[in-house]
Amino acid sequence: MNTDNRELNVTELGAVSGGMKWTPGTKNPDVIDARGGQLSFLGLTFTFDINGKVSSYGPRP
Repeated sequence: MNTDNRELNVTELGAVSGGMKWTPGTKNPDVIDARGGQLSFLGLTFTFDINGKVSSYGPRP
C-alpha cells in the first residue's frame, strides 16, 4: 500500500470524485470562507475572514 502524501496535479484532481478546483483571483460573493465565520445580528449577516476581519455583510438570508 502506497502511503506517500503528495499534491494532486490538475489531471488527477479532475478525475477525483468531489474534487475541488480553484482559480486564483476568482471571487464569488455567494461563497462563504469556511476558515472564518459568520454572525447574524439585528437582521444582518456578517462574514469574517480567517483573520477575523469582516469580509462581507448584508441582510440575513
